[in-house]
Amino acid sequence: MTIEERLDNFKVDLKDNTMSNLQITRRHFSFGTPYIFDKDESKYYKIKEKIADKFLIHTDSVKMVGSAKLGFSIAPHKLWKPLNDESDIDMVIISNDIFDLYWKELFEFNNIDHTSRTEEEDKQYKKFIEYFFRGWIRPDKFPFSYSKKKEWFEFFKSISYKEFGEKKITGAIYRENYFFEKYHESNIKNLRDGGLL
Repeated sequence: MTIEERLDNFKVDLKDNTMSNLQITRRHFSFGTPYIFDKDESKYYKIKEKIADKFLIHTDSVKMVGSAKLGFSIAPHKLWKPLNDESDIDMVIISNDIFDLYWKELFEFNNIDHTSRTEEEDKQYKKFIEYFFRGWIRPDKFPFSYSKKKEWFEFFKSISYKEFGEKKITGAIYRENYFFEKYHESNIKNLRDGGLL
């Protein structure tokens, strides 16, 4: 299916008043082969397996999001922009165990190892907390440098620009499916309420 066909199907669902925001979220984000691997869906399993093996979780706990999944972006600043050479492959881990592991380490690091923050670190910390409140850890927003942050980025760098195409692969963590779905439901609601169809 082409990007245009995927986008048309997505917009049809957005306009369908019988479909809830949750149904659209599940149909387009939780299920189906990502656009980027439409020609070889075994690659989707392989990338999920690689990440799952690294974090000792089930492959069902790993999903692709963003334009690599849909074929186009729904981010406000690049709405409907098709996947292109500059697009990343955005992966998410949905696991309370992994989320809580990072939570505890960040708590220890912030409160024991790094009690003072520069103005820039404090600004970054506040951004990190905004996402954290929504059940989402974005390692690119980690406020400080600590061992797990370095390990995270080294792992995703090690699988980028290789067997999954000439693309950077990024990752984030949701504590549970509830938060994953609520985030995407909110985006769907904004698209529908904003008349951006």
